[in-house]
Amino acid sequence: MQSQNEERNRNRNARQVLQCVKESGCTTRTEIARKLSLSKPTVSAAVSGLIEEGWIVETGSGEASASGGRKPVNLKFNPKNAHCIGIDIGGTKVAVGITDLDGELECYRTFPTQEHLDRDLFETIRGKVDEMKKERAIQDDRIIGIGAGVPGVTNVETGIVEEAPALKWRDFPVRDRLREVFPYPVYVDNDVNIGVLGEHWKGRGRDRRNLIYIAIGTGIGSGIILNGQLFRGSHYSAGEIGYTVTDRDLAGSYEPSFEGYGFLESIAGGTSVGRSLSKRLGRPVSAEEAFSLYRSGDPEAAETIGAAIGHLGIAVANYVSLLDPELIILGGGLSQSFDVIHPIVSDYVEQYAPKECEIVQTAFGKEAGIIGAVALLLKEHKGLYNI
Repeated sequence: MQSQNEERNRNRNARQVLQCVKESGCTTRTEIARKLSLSKPTVSAAVSGLIEEGWIVETGSGEASASGGRKPVNLKFNPKNAHCIGIDIGGTKVAVGITDLDGELECYRTFPTQEHLDRDLFETIRGKVDEMKKERAIQDDRIIGIGAGVPGVTNVETGIVEEAPALKWRDFPVRDRLREVFPYPVYVDNDVNIGVLGEHWKGRGRDRRNLIYIAIGTGIGSGIILNGQLFRGSHYSAGEIGYTVTDRDLAGSYEPSFEGYGFLESIAGGTSVGRSLSKRLGRPVSAEEAFSLYRSGDPEAAETIGAAIGHLGIAVANYVSLLDPELIILGGGLSQSFDVIHPIVSDYVEQYAPKECEIVQTAFGKEAGIIGAVALLLKEHKGLYNI
């Protein structure tokens, strides 16, 4: 019994020391002992074990004390000692990537969702991961787990996607399906929740305690960080801004862009913008072309997009009024037209919300979903670093 208690204490001390080194960036044994109120021999033993296992590296000497003596040796966290897998399952494409423990993207693959959705989706994901592991010579014992994002309401406790219209999934056991093809711990969540986690960790939302991430694409969704913590709601559906009703009269007659889509995303999402302008012009128009026509001064595009983004502006103004965030980050495919969307949305916020709020475009590119998925993994995985 005593040896088991000693082992637990050693593991606890090692976790504390590693976390201290990671948060400090660069520190010394003496500084760790002071911060954690641990004895110097306890800290030295923990550091020796962490160095041996590769979690900490010595990086040279620090400054000597005023009284002279030996210079302390600096210690630094080694993010290359293990790897994370991030998976972003979208309605159009699946992105799969491997990062280090600092979220640095090491390799990346994509493939079209619909070609594999009803056949070999999860086997194809595994195949892409196997390719990347071989490319980077990564062994299984150096992968700590998988984070995955899905475009739908997801029960993070059971790993079941309750509804994902873009994938035609209802009560789908996505975590179990991933576990069938991977031997690692798996964590899943809504794609916009992982989006806001990624922004809070490595993106525009760093050092902000209250922020909203809104993904504007075919659909519209959002993730919420309140007081530094992800807010999922009592049924894991917090942030479903796509269901917001911004016009009582239109609400009685609107047609969902896709089965299961809400009012706002069916009025202001990319598919809706393209369809609306297509009807006006009498020819097929994509959302991307619609924004291009808007910039060129086309009156039909100006009216269509102005109305659509106006609905988004009302929804964002309501968000600001309710939650008073420090920052709203716009992402998703339509955020590439931030130059058009931002002034319209900002005008509505200024007009209707009681307080101003900074609205910015995501700084992430193709890696956004991967970084968010890895952020989820690192947040949820309790056995991190195998200690």
